[in-house]
Amino acid sequence: MSNGKTALITGGTSGIGLAIARKFASSGFNIILVGSNPAKDYSDAVRDVSELSQKKKDKPWVKSYGVEITKESEVAHLVKALQSEDITIDVLVHGAGVFFDTPLASDSTTRFERMMAVNVNGMWNIIHSTLPLLKKGDSQTPGSKIVALSSICSFYSFATYSGYCASKAAVTALTRTLALELGPMGININAVEPGRVETAMHDKLINDPSQASLLRSIAEANPSKRAFSKPEDIAEVVAFLCSDGARALHGASIVVDEGTSLGLGA
Repeated sequence: MSNGKTALITGGTSGIGLAIARKFASSGFNIILVGSNPAKDYSDAVRDVSELSQKKKDKPWVKSYGVEITKESEVAHLVKALQSEDITIDVLVHGAGVFFDTPLASDSTTRFERMMAVNVNGMWNIIHSTLPLLKKGDSQTPGSKIVALSSICSFYSFATYSGYCASKAAVTALTRTLALELGPMGININAVEPGRVETAMHDKLINDPSQASLLRSIAEANPSKRAFSKPEDIAEVVAFLCSDGARALHGASIVVDEGTSLGLGA
């Protein structure tokens, strides 16, 4: 095994989470990818990340686990497996999440509950259960770093997406509150609030020729003149939050949204 640091990333098998895993792998971290389906084969994601790891002199390792993070018992099982191998966690990124609409006028209670279970309960479960594996620190020696992927929807509302907005507001609130508990242990926890990002979630919009005009208007409205951020843009910010340069940040929320949430320009 590598003697380097280890990063555990929920939602690390695709999208933004995979980009984050690749970023840390390229920096020599051992990587633990946590996908949401215990029955799914995540070998493609492992192979993708391993290609970067194997370029490092000490050959960091990459592992994957399928875990239903809404169930604390399953997360606890993951922790036991890691403890059996004497693995400690230097970086924990909660990137797992679901996104769909929950219009109030329709029968969407089950969908609302699923959104809260994955996005909020999942965050609590993974941090609560892995706490024994996180490195403690003090004012002189920093401990582990935690980053939660929230969204500009935590403060920037979208009609018919009340479940998603509420769940991400809870993620941001959890981040701020847990910072008060984890800070004295030498553990930093912060959040990243992405806007629109080029992931499979937006494939239909991006690849539909009939939506070209809409994409142009979105880009034009953003100060950056880009309609979407890249997953790698988010990964770069996460990497910063997990660096020694961010040791003074506790409970912060970094907005990475091409300026969308600033409002409309002139």
